[in-house]
Amino acid sequence: MSQGAPVLPIEERVDQFRRYYNRANDRPLLGFYVRSEYPLFRYPATRSLPDDRPLTPDDFDVASYLDDCDQLFAEHEACGGDFIWSASAYWGIPWLEAALGCPIIADHHTGSIRSDPPSGFAGPERIPEFDSNAPWMQKAVEFIDRMAERSAGRWPIGTTRMRGIADLLSAFYGGDAFIYVMMDRPDEVRQVARRLTDFWIAFGRLQLDRIPLFHGGVGSFYYHMWAPGGTIWHQEDAAALLSPDLYAEFIREHDQRIAQSFSGCIMHQHPTAFVPTDFYLDMPFTALELHIDEGGPDAEALEPVHRKILARKPLLIWGHLSDNDMDRIFGRLPKQGLAVMTCVDGPEQAGWLWRRYIR
Repeated sequence: MSQGAPVLPIEERVDQFRRYYNRANDRPLLGFYVRSEYPLFRYPATRSLPDDRPLTPDDFDVASYLDDCDQLFAEHEACGGDFIWSASAYWGIPWLEAALGCPIIADHHTGSIRSDPPSGFAGPERIPEFDSNAPWMQKAVEFIDRMAERSAGRWPIGTTRMRGIADLLSAFYGGDAFIYVMMDRPDEVRQVARRLTDFWIAFGRLQLDRIPLFHGGVGSFYYHMWAPGGTIWHQEDAAALLSPDLYAEFIREHDQRIAQSFSGCIMHQHPTAFVPTDFYLDMPFTALELHIDEGGPDAEALEPVHRKILARKPLLIWGHLSDNDMDRIFGRLPKQGLAVMTCVDGPEQAGWLWRRYIR
């Protein structure tokens, strides 16, 4: 039988994360991600999703996702390590886009559910007011309630994937077209962004109000980190298409308001094109996550950014990390406030990495 890393008691793992957020951990935290990161490949329950029409809330039978959660939890625990497997309202759904009126389509070839721009989008009047009783919101609540029941205290629940304001502008206007609208109709973009931010915050609060605390905190939909109660996850991938000036003019105030609206907020980043890290360091984020993407900058190239973040905030590094990446991260970076999650094939690889870098 393959031997993974030690399966540490939950209380010990939570304590490690508490110290991590205070940048008082005495070693880097190490965790392991098993299986594909693409949601349709990761969850067998999605195999029956139709791909020839926009999806509706009724296409998602929550019960089958609960069985997937049990299996994913077991596979994660078999690998061991510091991280704590977490559930959420199924994070493959583009929840905000769907709730805001974008058609969403299952693409079984790429392993993701994409959104298409809504037909006839004409500015802020097309952004609906938040309604907790709307079908997509009720489906999110059903996911959270049923997962909490199935967990029975075994794993935490976190907020689901919620694409940020730049991402949503890209979804509504189509691709990079939102940049041209910023130039041509800046007042319209500002009004749309304000309404999108209101909706984003309301959806986040709806989830956090339903998520039961797990040892005083919550989980994460993807990274399997324990976080203090009230913490939400955020991302702005489409900000990579912007210049620093455009980000500062059109997006920064909304990311600031989101971060200030919750007792904790963790920001996801990819290291390609423009990344607003310098802006994020001045916002009240609890921690910053930075991918090491396949084909992108490696740990050596990103070391100055890693050090800049670690000087001010906790950092999570996530990716398909090579031996060189791992050697660089564990050999050169400060350990306080550092957590690392690397993708693995299974327990044997996880155990080898643990013995090499932790014990």
